[in-house]
Amino acid sequence: MRILALDPGEKIGMALLEGEQIVHRAVLSLEELEGIRPLVEAHPVVLGNGTGSKRLAAKLKAWGISYQVVDEQGTSLEARRLYFRHHPPRGLRRLIPLSLQVPPVPYDDYAAAAIGLRWLRHKGTKTG
Repeated sequence: MRILALDPGEKIGMALLEGEQIVHRAVLSLEELEGIRPLVEAHPVVLGNGTGSKRLAAKLKAWGISYQVVDEQGTSLEARRLYFRHHPPRGLRRLIPLSLQVPPVPYDDYAAAAIGLRWLRHKGTKTG
């Protein structure tokens, strides 16, 4: 089963998951979301309930798209772990504990993946 997970905020993280595998991911602005509308319409959508979720939920409702809401508390830490699992530090950075490192690029897409994985594990909380 494929799901599309969205991490709302100033930047919107998007992750398409098939089971627990990340198939595609991106970091977008709200305006760029229009470009992936066919992808949003083609898959069940999971939305984090954090900052900016009302704005993103309004956009999805305007498109007539239903979604599942997931508590995203703690997903930033999960996202950091996912990022470093997929992009292990190299060189001298590998000697620094991961808990002291921050990814060098926006990782909102991995936050979306963490939201999607959380939903898959708990099968959502409520429909929007």
